[in-house]
Amino acid sequence: MAAETPRPLIGMLTRNIKEEGDKLIFSGLCVVKYSKSKEKIDTDRIRIDVPVRENAAKISFGSRYGIPAPKGYRLNSCRMEFDINELRDYDLQNKLLVVYKDRKGEENAGRVLFAAADMRQGKNRNSEIFIHDEFSVYFRQNIHNSTFLTVRDTNQYDYPEGQARIKKAHANAAKYKDKDIVLLYEKKCQKYEESASVLYEKLIDMGYDNVYFIVDKSVPAVKDLPEKYKKYLIDKDSDKHLEYFFACNKFISTETIDHSLQLRIANKYVQDKLNKDTGDMMYVFLQHGPTYMVSLNMDLRNGFRKKTDYKLHKTVVSSQLEAQHFIELGGMTEDDLYITGMAKFDRAFRNEGADRVVIMPTWRRWELNQARDDLTQTNYYKMMKLMYDSVPEELKDKVIILPHPLMAERFEDISKKSEGSDAELCSRILVTDNYDNVMRDCEVLITDYSSISYDAYYRGAKVVFYWAEKDECMTHYGEGTKLMLNLDNVFGPVAMNGEEITAAVRETYGKEQRQDYLDRYRKIIEFHDGKNTERIIEHLIRDGVIERRG
Repeated sequence: MAAETPRPLIGMLTRNIKEEGDKLIFSGLCVVKYSKSKEKIDTDRIRIDVPVRENAAKISFGSRYGIPAPKGYRLNSCRMEFDINELRDYDLQNKLLVVYKDRKGEENAGRVLFAAADMRQGKNRNSEIFIHDEFSVYFRQNIHNSTFLTVRDTNQYDYPEGQARIKKAHANAAKYKDKDIVLLYEKKCQKYEESASVLYEKLIDMGYDNVYFIVDKSVPAVKDLPEKYKKYLIDKDSDKHLEYFFACNKFISTETIDHSLQLRIANKYVQDKLNKDTGDMMYVFLQHGPTYMVSLNMDLRNGFRKKTDYKLHKTVVSSQLEAQHFIELGGMTEDDLYITGMAKFDRAFRNEGADRVVIMPTWRRWELNQARDDLTQTNYYKMMKLMYDSVPEELKDKVIILPHPLMAERFEDISKKSEGSDAELCSRILVTDNYDNVMRDCEVLITDYSSISYDAYYRGAKVVFYWAEKDECMTHYGEGTKLMLNLDNVFGPVAMNGEEITAAVRETYGKEQRQDYLDRYRKIIEFHDGKNTERIIEHLIRDGVIERRG
């Protein structure tokens, strides 16, 4: 067996995190060690990286080699300085990497322990939140005690009054301890068009009165709902929302469980609820799109993997093939899966005369902060422009461009600043909370590897895939990540440049779905009988998430 690679380690004994001018400072007493090696670590050979930037922080130590301590550790002090102006270009979540060049000149990367005493068990801690021009920055401890630097849009719970509301709601939740609450929600509690809403309405129709849907009630999709459905809606960010979040142990959603309150919230009560107090937690993941796309071994997809400390964790899948993906890469067994098909497909249809060419690539998380400064310089924007420019001229007036939901907010005012060809492209951009209506008029979808492709094809549209940047994108997701679709199972033509996009659109527009593509698709999406929701409900009853009614 090969020897384990030595890894440099910095374990923080104390932490002092503050701002000094345009610098964010992380300092304190620490221990330093080069694991699996007898080499005395030379701190002059250490640098701090994050996945998107080398030398992310200027690091200095109290002494070059530190003071000897038990088990090969060296006691020292360290100071890391981050340039606040550079943080805008960072990823959302940035693991601090300790890179050490050993005496042979070889570089090995380790990590910064948020608290040395916690070893490998995180306590859901985070630093003070620093707010700058609508983006927030803070350090946090993950479940393995690694240190992450979070850079994201500011939300209301970053402010002291928001933190106080959470604390109060956590205490008030005790009054609901005997209430059997089932919460449903979709992305960021801001959508009402995916599988969760379909399932919710079916349950209300069946007489369930303990089932609630969390949503921003200003969303157009809920304004005209019949009163019987409105009765059990909970307004996003209301006191009731916060209290029911803490009181509830049954969550059913198209998204990971952290979407049930506020994505990436920095609050210990919330993180304890999501990651620690899980003994009675029941979570059913409905999926917002089939997960047979980017492989589940990607680090940022760990929210979809088996939650071993939940009382129940089930995932809806659309075929035996997709189930195998969760079994092989998600740590699940077949008993953890509902092989039923997705509820939203029961209502999926396409309008007669659908004629739109829809452009919708998936988001690139590593470009999200860059998009805040200048969206047009991101590769995401450049790819969308290539897709648009490659649509045959006679079909240009049929184009609708849909930015991914997590990028959409960056597009809301871009048309006001664009000129020339950019202005033409931006005139085609539609920022909407309701993708279902657009898919009803879709004749051809152009995407890279968005799961919206399954939705479009289910309705009868054709899909053109652009994969020129696929391999590069997979490297950003992490080592070993792959696209589950390939040239042998993809259900549409694959283009590698603009000319091939043009040819593929001409080949598919106005034509029937090719039989070989249809056969491939139905190995991934097996169910087409409109009874997916009924099958899901039977599983929920069997597993005790809900009781049988009637």
